[in-house]
Amino acid sequence: MNSATTARHPAIVVVGGAALALLAACSTGSGAATTSTSTSSTAAASPTATAPTSTAPTPMTMTPMSPETPVDAPPAASSGVPAGAGTATTVDLDGDGAPDTLWLAQVDGKRELGVVTTSHGATSVEFTSAAPQSATASAAVLASGAPVVFLDTGRSVQLYDYRVEGSALVPVNGVTGGQYSFSLGFTDYGTGLTCEQQADGLHLFGENATSGTGGTWTVERTEVTVSAEHSIAENGAKTTVATGLVQDDPRVQAAHGTTCGDVTAAQVASEPV
Repeated sequence: MNSATTARHPAIVVVGGAALALLAACSTGSGAATTSTSTSSTAAASPTATAPTSTAPTPMTMTPMSPETPVDAPPAASSGVPAGAGTATTVDLDGDGAPDTLWLAQVDGKRELGVVTTSHGATSVEFTSAAPQSATASAAVLASGAPVVFLDTGRSVQLYDYRVEGSALVPVNGVTGGQYSFSLGFTDYGTGLTCEQQADGLHLFGENATSGTGGTWTVERTEVTVSAEHSIAENGAKTTVATGLVQDDPRVQAAHGTTCGDVTAAQVASEPV
């Protein structure tokens, strides 16, 4: 929840946004051909006949060509991913039916999060964090239709939206402005996020797991709705998932999550160390 509207919400905290920066690394290949031009000249006839000169043909030397290097191959298309970036294949963010790519990298000394889609190109955004660990990123498409990206910086998870119009990765704001984020237990506002599959798709929740007397835990959650049209995150009702739980209960563990949906380790991009 945006901190300007409600302080100390049990699930949500807002972290500042970041400026956009875009870098595409292109590699090109080229083929070269040499053309020989023959020029003719005509001289006056000589009164003295000249015996013809016979020249034996020179055998042609053929160099076999690798099937991997075709003649006049077109330049390789840019992948849109900087060299050395940590990448992961993720869900279909641009709606063309094909999976897309997340990446994290240092670009000209700046930390960047990027997306490469199969039909709408590449985009990236700069981010900062005071946390000492490397960042990770995952993505999901919510029931509202919003394609969202979660940037886990170690202390919070910043929420972004992929917009097909303009092919841009943009921060998702709260209802009163400021980028929407989930706390990871470093404040009193929450411990993580999770998603639940319902009849109409994935629903996003901010989670808060707290320990009580006797070492038992209580898990509360707040649904977070992200508008597909305007990329605004809004909090819904707070509910109690369960009380009296032990620490290794799956519901307690899920309340410390940072991904949405059935995300595997292969679908999480990691920032290079």
